Amino acid sequence: MYIGQDERIEELRETHRLESGSQTELVDELRSQIQQNEALLKAARSSNSQLEADIAKKRAEADQFRAEVEKLSGLAKDEEEKRNKAVSLLKTVRQKLVKAEKEREDALKEVAAVKEVQKAERDKEHLDREKLQGELNKLKFEKGASLADLRAQFEKDMMVSKQRYEREAIALRGQFELETVAAKVFFSNYF
Repeated sequence: MYIGQDERIEELRETHRLESGSQTELVDELRSQIQQNEALLKAARSSNSQLEADIAKKRAEADQFRAEVEKLSGLAKDEEEKRNKAVSLLKTVRQKLVKAEKEREDALKEVAAVKEVQKAERDKEHLDREKLQGELNKLKFEKGASLADLRAQFEKDMMVSKQRYEREAIALRGQFELETVAAKVFFSNYF
């Protein structure tokens, strides 16, 4: 998604550069033509009265060229405004991308923290299991008759712990997936 935007932005920049270069060349060419025409007008003034009609014609052409130069200057100004708007838009997009990246990093940190909590819980459950197993072994020697009851209680406690862990894991996974979907929706709405 980011690569496509970068390519589009680069394409817009290249198009703008080519248009600006083309307009600059045209303005230079028109200025050159104006200078040539003015030189011809000066030469025509120094000649006889038969050239008066040519001088008037050249003046008209010069006026036309000046009008075209003014028109092209207006176009250049419009292009500059468009460029400024594009730069502003690029800044806005960059700010949004930076914000989205920060939110992504925050979400990843939160997921890492959740995983750390889950690991700590698993370790605690493992220690609890070992402790319960030790107590079970101790009671096995002390009371052979109550072994079945203790084993059932142990299995029940483990099942409850496992179910609790699974519920918490499903809830956390669901929350993370919702945040991921929300981020995707946010990006699809702005890009």
